[in-house]
Amino acid sequence: MHLRLVVQIRLLFLVVLMPGMAAAQNLVSLASSGDMTGLKAALPAESNPDPETLAKPLYFASQRGQDEAVDYLLSVGANPDSTTEFGTTLGIAARNNHTGIVATLLAAGADPNLPGGEDLTMPLHEAAERGAIESARLLLGHGADVNAVTLRYGWPAIQYAGSKDRSEMVAFLRDMGAGPAPVDALTPGELESADPEEGRVLAYECGGCHGLTPGEINTGQHPGPNLVGVVGRTKASVEGFPYTEEMKAQTGNWTPEDLNVFLADPFNIVPGTDMTRGGQPDRAARIAIIAYLASLTP
Repeated sequence: MHLRLVVQIRLLFLVVLMPGMAAAQNLVSLASSGDMTGLKAALPAESNPDPETLAKPLYFASQRGQDEAVDYLLSVGANPDSTTEFGTTLGIAARNNHTGIVATLLAAGADPNLPGGEDLTMPLHEAAERGAIESARLLLGHGADVNAVTLRYGWPAIQYAGSKDRSEMVAFLRDMGAGPAPVDALTPGELESADPEEGRVLAYECGGCHGLTPGEINTGQHPGPNLVGVVGRTKASVEGFPYTEEMKAQTGNWTPEDLNVFLADPFNIVPGTDMTRGGQPDRAARIAIIAYLASLTP
């Protein structure tokens, strides 16, 4: 008897739930295709729907550039800050450079710095990766932080642009203020007084991508050049290593001072660097790592 009751409850649950699921899916299809007749029939102006039900229809209408559908969904209560597992509505509109929708969402109160999606990217990161300069300009004009970093990787928008060789976007973001925070120069004796052994421990993570012994070639997911002798070495000079164009454009040698600046914020110094991680904002830790790298120089 108990098992039969459980089955009956589950069947009742499905009967109640499935029409709502089907209706929500139908709204996504109508909104993303821009079928305004169908959308208004399925979602009358006086229907007062749950804003959560409208999140995916608004997201996919924004993705497909369906301006009229976006306007209508907002008019019946959709939240301009709607998010899905794929990201924010404003982010997907900016990514696809649907400037009319970006402007509409911002006018409706969408937060230009709201993170979303698996990587917790913000709308400006999405626009930067796609080279959508017009959308980026709108976002920055409404308070987007040009130097904000993603919560997952710590990348600023300019790194996303550089990683896709969006040189025009990189230049635009530079003009709009993208850049590293100032780093104080090394003081006399500061490097000499740092502990290379502490630096070796701190540089353990570096060994995931870089060789730290003579001749060692790292074959990990993101292999980097060998770091033995890096202090004093000409930038982008390890023979046979596939440096990015941005890194090959760097001039001079890797002096301790240059390493101090680069390691503080590699993604702003060399946008598009293949380093997925590695920035060290803590000054004492950074100096210890440089002291360790200097000890590897023959």
